[in-house]
Amino acid sequence: MELKDYINVVLARKWVIVGATALVIFAALLFSLLQTPMYESRVMILADINRAGESASDSLISFAFNDPDLFIQTQAEIIGTKTMAQAVYDRLEYDYEEARYDREEGKEVYIPQSIPSVEELKDGVKVERAQNTNAFEIAVSNKDPLLARDIAQAYAEEYILNRQLSAIKQISDARKEVWNRITELETQIADIAQEAKQYTRENIPPELEAEASQAVSLWATLYEKYMSLRIAEALQQRGLEIIEPAEAGIKVSPRTTRNGILALFLGLILGVGLAFLVDYLDDTLKTREDFERGYGVSIIGEIAKATFAGDEEREVVYFTQPDSTAAEGYRNLRTNLQFLNLDGTTRLIMVTSASPEEGKTSVSANLGAALSEMGRKVLVVEADLRRPVLSKFLVEKQPKGLTSVIMGAAELGEAIVTTGNDNFHVLMSGPKPPNPAELVSSQAMQELLRRLREEYDYVIVDAPPVLAVSDAIAMAPMMDGVLVVASHGIANRDGARHTMELLSKVETRVLGVVINNVEMTGRYGYGYYAPYYYYSYGGETEGDRKRVSFKRRARRK
Repeated sequence: MELKDYINVVLARKWVIVGATALVIFAALLFSLLQTPMYESRVMILADINRAGESASDSLISFAFNDPDLFIQTQAEIIGTKTMAQAVYDRLEYDYEEARYDREEGKEVYIPQSIPSVEELKDGVKVERAQNTNAFEIAVSNKDPLLARDIAQAYAEEYILNRQLSAIKQISDARKEVWNRITELETQIADIAQEAKQYTRENIPPELEAEASQAVSLWATLYEKYMSLRIAEALQQRGLEIIEPAEAGIKVSPRTTRNGILALFLGLILGVGLAFLVDYLDDTLKTREDFERGYGVSIIGEIAKATFAGDEEREVVYFTQPDSTAAEGYRNLRTNLQFLNLDGTTRLIMVTSASPEEGKTSVSANLGAALSEMGRKVLVVEADLRRPVLSKFLVEKQPKGLTSVIMGAAELGEAIVTTGNDNFHVLMSGPKPPNPAELVSSQAMQELLRRLREEYDYVIVDAPPVLAVSDAIAMAPMMDGVLVVASHGIANRDGARHTMELLSKVETRVLGVVINNVEMTGRYGYGYYAPYYYYSYGGETEGDRKRVSFKRRARRK
């Protein structure tokens, strides 16, 4: 497929795309409206490693700050624990109990109807890192914006308190370890001093002096560390502080506008895909190339879909609408047919189709009218004995017709009807026989066609559809050529292939395919036809009066 083919599919199936898009948008908006609104509140915490103390327990935190993602992941795990959620629940319960006392004193305070459970608190919190900083945010979602604020603030305060208590415990443990080491060194120094008493100041061994010096130096270092740990423990330093407290939550869902935009794009994608799927499953012939491939013969005519006025749903548009694109299509068909009949041997032409309602009778009548306008003596024979409709196009149904002539019940001259045009004649079907197939394939039918071929320049035989009954296949070998009418929107690939297979078996000559009911715009005839006008410098021409007169006289008959 080329780009224009894809565009044509989209244009032809535009209502599928529009419908799918509208359905997806409606579903998205309905889903958004049925969702419970959720609000999100955030609190920002700064973790300043420079203020975290210089205790022996800071090495782990320092390592975490070297990898911020690992640090945030660690904090998220801590904040997301059930223990933390329980602590937040207890804090909220206590705070709201205090708020009730304030309300009793006349103060305006916020108290929710209920506090979320521990599991709900645990599921409604998340931690996010502020990009390229040592700060991170605790975000809490809840259907109450003020409750979301209080939960977020409680989480931040409980987290900092938890980290402070944990830091104090670590500092305390480290201080105890340093003190134990100091005690051991004091014992060691006392032992060295006791041993040194055995010597005079001048005779103390150098090894003992070095050991004593080392022990004293280490004791001083540990004592200094011990004092800093006591100070850190007293100050409870940990480098964590709230730099942006929680505020009333903002609405984060449902995002109706965002959902609508996403639904629009999703609907368009789904609609286009569905349009191509429908087009793939639809085996009707749509483009001129489809008809040529389907029938395997040339296209010798393209008839635009005619617009009828009033109750005239079936009429010879070649006469009633001479300026229409449909009439121009019949003129082109007439020209092409004349080129195929340059030697004058193609005079007996059968018009058929693959299935009913494709417009074979309309093509027969209008083609006969177009040929008669060229001064040719034309006879249209209604050989569709099962569903005759030619009378609705030309003249009222006659009591005598084709069946009457074949069965010997009437002479040919009695059955042929003269229309408003002296060159245009019609042989109606006549009384409906019980055995149409046997009648049209009889020797009498062959003799009649041979006689008509000698008397008329063109004999247009309106035959039944090929796939509906066997009548057309039986008559095809008697003809000089066959025109196959294929209606745009009805003809399909299987029908076209089967029709041509049946006609090829009887070795008939298929002149070509006439595409009927071509849309003026759309996938097949997008801009193909141009309006055709007749211009006259002297007002109404004789030909115009003749066409109008034909219709009036046909109706009187």
